[in-house]
Amino acid sequence: MEYVFDVFFEECFDKMERSGLSSRAGRRDIISHLNSVISGCIQGRQTATTQLAVGLAVTSAIDYHNRMKGDNYEVCLMGKYHNVLYIALRITWDWGLEDSTIVRNLLDEIFKCEKTFERLFLGALFGCNAPHFIAGWKSDFNDQDENLRAVVFFLHHSAKARAIYPTYSYAYQRLRQTKFIDVPIESCGKASPLRVALQASAPDVVLILLRHGANPCPDDGGASPVLSLLEKLAECENRCYPFQLVSCLKLLLRTVRMVELPYKPHLYAVRREMFHAKYEALLEDGLLPPDQVYGVPTLKHTCRCLVRDVLRDNFQLPGGVLKLPLPRKMQKYIDLLD
Repeated sequence: MEYVFDVFFEECFDKMERSGLSSRAGRRDIISHLNSVISGCIQGRQTATTQLAVGLAVTSAIDYHNRMKGDNYEVCLMGKYHNVLYIALRITWDWGLEDSTIVRNLLDEIFKCEKTFERLFLGALFGCNAPHFIAGWKSDFNDQDENLRAVVFFLHHSAKARAIYPTYSYAYQRLRQTKFIDVPIESCGKASPLRVALQASAPDVVLILLRHGANPCPDDGGASPVLSLLEKLAECENRCYPFQLVSCLKLLLRTVRMVELPYKPHLYAVRREMFHAKYEALLEDGLLPPDQVYGVPTLKHTCRCLVRDVLRDNFQLPGGVLKLPLPRKMQKYIDLLD
């Protein structure tokens, strides 16, 4: 069966122009043909399962990409030779591939060439038409909802395979290993997906990313996400706060123990006075819990943050929450659902 897929990629891509997969229509045409080949392999061989056939198809696409790159001194030729990976990405999602190792291999190849996963995340963050204006290509997914579900699918597999990628750390001034969910988006100022979702005021996306282990304080060179949201809310006239923005703040506050006061290196008393003067209205309106700024957070909240930190470090969010020997109500609280 491996031979069938190898021949498919060799024959199809040999006759195709270099830019043959630049358009969404061109990619969908190849995806349709490949789906037919996969279905034929499953029906024509009794021992062939769906997962086996799809796994071999995706692996064959990765191998084709690597062969072409190897013939060019390990430099990706881009064009159709790189877009074959996105054919495999769509096939992986369409058929629900369960082999996390193969999925990770696919993500690894994409990162080696692009150093980002923006083609997967942008459509989920802004809708499927936005990537065309931001990065010059059209999403392979039908709509934002499908793209978001696909992101969750790949988040699950990347966590299961413990996928990490080298990205620049502004805190350590060097490359550090970063989880798939926190890899910066190049065309959005190298901001993390969570920061982009917060800037877009998309609480549904923020919740998904936080539940799946996104770092609430991403090391992408930007300001504290909490302080960035507070800045936006403080600018609202007549204390009319946008619901989406308030929702994002509340979700983010569930994942941080304390809001660190800005204005360093001033003394704490000075920083507290400056903070209170700027955000007094937010404190009075209950948007910012005083105990997370000046006092001591509740034991319940502190425990949630500590448990989530441990689960996040071990790639166990959100699935690991259900494995905790706790009442369902407490599990929902830790999972940010309550």
